[in-house]
Amino acid sequence: MMNFLDDLLGGWKETRAIQGFSYQVARDGRRRIVPIEDYGRRTSPDAEWLLTGQFEDERMQRRFRDYNLAAKARKRMERKSRRTETPTLQWQ
Repeated sequence: MMNFLDDLLGGWKETRAIQGFSYQVARDGRRRIVPIEDYGRRTSPDAEWLLTGQFEDERMQRRFRDYNLAAKARKRMERKSRRTETPTLQWQ
């Protein structure tokens, strides 16, 4: 009951609940990670969020946003075709 009152008065707002943890931000900008009760299998909490305020999966999504597997395969095929089109020396 006291935790509930502290949360209510402290102004904690849940930003995300994932993998058995609730990520919360206070009005003054403090961050905390609270385990969700009766959650089956938890993973490790995202410690980077406590330090920077950014989730690891958001950083990875931004990093690989423009990654295109088809473009990589096309470039690989172009490189292979350039290698095979090189003129061979003919002895006279």
